[in-house]
Order: sequence, then structure tokens, then C-alpha cells
Amino acid sequence: MKPDKILLFLVWVLGLLLFLTTVFPEKGVVLGERIRFKFPTFKSLFERNKAEYADISNVLKVDTLLSLAKEDTLDNSGIPGADNMAKVNDYHYDTLLTDELRAKLHRIQYPKNNRMVLYPFFRELYLLKEQKKRIRIFHYGDSQLEGDRITSFLRVNLQARFGGSGPGMIAINDLTPTSSINREHSSNWKRFTILGRKDTSATGNVFGPMLSFSRFSSIMKDSVSGNDNISEAWVKLTPSGMAYPSTREFTNVNIYYANNDKAVSIQIMDKDGNEVVNDSMFPEKYLNKLSWQFDDTPDFLYFKFSGTESPDIYCMTLDGEGGVAVDNIPMRGSSGVDFTKTNMKILSQFFDIMNVKLLIMEFGVNVAPNVLSDYTFYENWFYRNLSALKKLDPELCIIVIGISDMSRKRADGDGYETFPNIEKIRDAQKNAAFRAGCAFWDTYAAMGGENSMPSWVFADPPLASKDFTHFNAAGAKIIAKMFYNALIAEYDDYLRYNRLEDFKQTIQKSKVDTPR
Repeated sequence: MKPDKILLFLVWVLGLLLFLTTVFPEKGVVLGERIRFKFPTFKSLFERNKAEYADISNVLKVDTLLSLAKEDTLDNSGIPGADNMAKVNDYHYDTLLTDELRAKLHRIQYPKNNRMVLYPFFRELYLLKEQKKRIRIFHYGDSQLEGDRITSFLRVNLQARFGGSGPGMIAINDLTPTSSINREHSSNWKRFTILGRKDTSATGNVFGPMLSFSRFSSIMKDSVSGNDNISEAWVKLTPSGMAYPSTREFTNVNIYYANNDKAVSIQIMDKDGNEVVNDSMFPEKYLNKLSWQFDDTPDFLYFKFSGTESPDIYCMTLDGEGGVAVDNIPMRGSSGVDFTKTNMKILSQFFDIMNVKLLIMEFGVNVAPNVLSDYTFYENWFYRNLSALKKLDPELCIIVIGISDMSRKRADGDGYETFPNIEKIRDAQKNAAFRAGCAFWDTYAAMGGENSMPSWVFADPPLASKDFTHFNAAGAKIIAKMFYNALIAEYDDYLRYNRLEDFKQTIQKSKVDTPR
């Protein structure tokens, strides 16, 4: 072709493209629910639309007010004694929840503003000062909880105020390590989980409170296996330098197990190889536990299991005497809709034996990548799971922690923006919580709302990872502080205004319910 014709063709193409920039819809053309064609506008060719991120300076300012833990005191004192505990309690009650702080809190929300939703839990907290018992809080969530990042701060502060110590519940083996205790194990442990499972022919549907269990020998469908080969496995626990001092203190050790047709011996040894416990897991089809109590916190525990057939080991618990145990249960890949897949009757037994009084449900990041226009299906699914859990115990309280902000690359490549479905998912979670009679705390709003995640990522120092989804350790602590203070504000209001009336109603109800 001649050069003048090539030039004319190029001018014609450029002219057509320039024309399209003036007539193409700014928001693009949508084909179906997932496909959108976009074309740059005339203005965008000459002016770059700079990404605008949320101002989180007020969030960070509030974090200064929330300097809860008086962490230098907690970190140096270990488990507070009676005198020290009183000082810590005074600090939390009198200094933390000032009028200035209360004005800046993102409060917990309730269905129809019914604060009584959490009264059974608050009542249990209040009674701890008079009763030498332990209550448990299960903190369920997705990968946002991995490493005990958020839970650890809730644990140390709740235990400082209400008593208790230790890391709580841990799995024999898990996808990720926990910062609360160092855990090593032999390579023959296998983890079974309900997440994403379709075939239950081998394992059934009993998975315990962590929705998983561990075994050191294969699952046998036929209990009469004729296998006489001895299998051995081990687990070693040592203190973690990353854990709060009070988390490193525990004297009560429990192992929960079931489904073994043959006895399994278990030895516990110290770091010098001396045997400190010699016990057995006797044949047991249903839920059972082994318990040991130590005079002082062991600085080394080596568990050796030996037998022809492994039981299903659901979890271990490492606790102090009485108070509050706060258990970190991350479930990578979950959206909070897996609980109804397990045997709810057995789960109810766990909740009863372990004295579980509060569930904290923190999910959502696995829902966001699938961008849809309507999340009613998720609301209904999540509601069914919350309702099933509530039915396990009429006094069981649940707080749903809503999805945090998540960001993706902007279409023009200039910066990041909030996923367009975050608020829809948040609203679906809130609706499900209220329908099921649960409380709700809005992480998305608390951290700054739309386009706040980039501000956390680019903060100095950074508060979130560069996947624009997960908080790092520093950011997780801020979120934990904000939620902890929201929870304690509600508890303090309960003490000030509602405790006496609540106890009167409880006593009256017990009289009505007592058979004659």
C-alpha cells in the first residue's frame, strides 16, 4: 500500500476511537452479571483519575485512646494475682472507657435494638468473680484469624479482667502455626476437615468444635480390621516467644477424642525425657476426654501416642484455673456456612462439656471475590448456620463480626478500589445475624468504610498485607482493640443499668420453669 493510504487509514482509526470516547457509556456496557465492557472517556485520556482512599487518621487516633492492655504491665506481670488483678480491672474500667472513648466507639448492634441478646454471656462474666469455674469463647473465622492474630489480643485482655490464662484450644496439626504456642508433630498425623468435603462415607460427619480432627493411622471402615501393627506418633509443645505471658501460663491439659475400637497408650515426657504421665485412651465410640493437671506450667510437653488404631482426636485445650478461655479457630476457605454439615448433636455435647457461652463469627473474605448483584442466597445460608448453632443452647450468645474492606486493582490500573459487593455482603451478614437473634459488629465501618483498606496497607507502618485483604499483626491488634472496647462498653452498660433487672427476670423465669 502507498504511504498516504496507510496514513489515511491510521487517521480514520484514531478518529473512530476518539469518537467512541465521547459516546461510550462511562460505566461501560454490561453483558450478564460478570462481564462489563469499558472504554476510556475523552477526559480520562488527558486527565488521570487519581485514586482517593479513605482518611483513617481518626481510626488511628482512636487506637491511641484504645491503648488498652497497658501492655507493659501485662507483658511483665504474667498472670495477675489478686492484688494485681484489681489494678488491671481498675485500669480497664476507669481509664479505658472514658466519655471521649465511648463517643468514638463503633458500637455493637442488636436485632430491634434488643441488648438482652448478650445478657446471658454478660451474666456469666459477672458471676466469674464469685464462682471458680471456666467459661469458653469460641472465635470462629476464616484466614483473617490465622496465627491467632486477632484472637490473642481479645484473650489477653478478657483474661486480665475476668481471670484465666493459657492459649486455649489447639489442633494436633493445622494448616498454619499459631503465635500462642510452638507445636511440632510427627509426619504421620493426617488432618480431616469438613470444609469442601462431599464424601463422608469414610469419616461420617462428626468433626468436633474445630470442624476437623486428626489421626495417626488411616480410617478403617470395618472396625474388625485384624491389624496388629503398632503405630506411633508424637506431638511436642514448647512456649512461644510471640505469646503474651499470661497466654504462656497453663496447668490444665485436656485431649478430646472418640471413635477408637482399640486402646491407645499415651505418655507425656519432659525435656529431659522423663515420663511425667502414663495413661491410656480406652476404646470409646463417643466423645471422651483425658485430663491432666500440673502444679506449674510445663515448659516442655512431649506426647507420645502408641496403638494399632488411632482415635479421632478433635483438639487439645491448655488452660489455667477458672476465668475465661478464648479459643482461636481459623477455618481457611470458609464463609461461615459449614457448621450444618457436622453432627450438631455431638457439637452440642462439646459445647456443654466445655461450657461454651459465646461464639464470635468472623467471616466474609471468601465471599467477596465472586462479585454478584444479590447476596440473598448467602444471607439465607449464613442464617441457617447461625440458627442451628443457637439451637444448641438457648443461653448461647453469638456476635457476628462483619466483613472488612477488601480492595482490587482499578480498571484504569491507577490504584485500588473497594470490591463493589462488600457492603452487600456486610448487609447480608447483618440481616442473617438479626434474623437469628445474634449481635453484629461492623468491621467495614469501624476501619473507615469504602476504600479504607489501601489506607491500612499504605500506612506507616503498614497495617495490612499487600493482598489488600488481610490485616497484618499491627492492624489485627487495632481491630481487636476496637472490638474489645465495643464489647466491654456493652458489658459495663449491663453492669450499670441492667444487671439487677436481668437477675430478677432470671430468678422469676427459673421459678416459672421449675416443675412442681
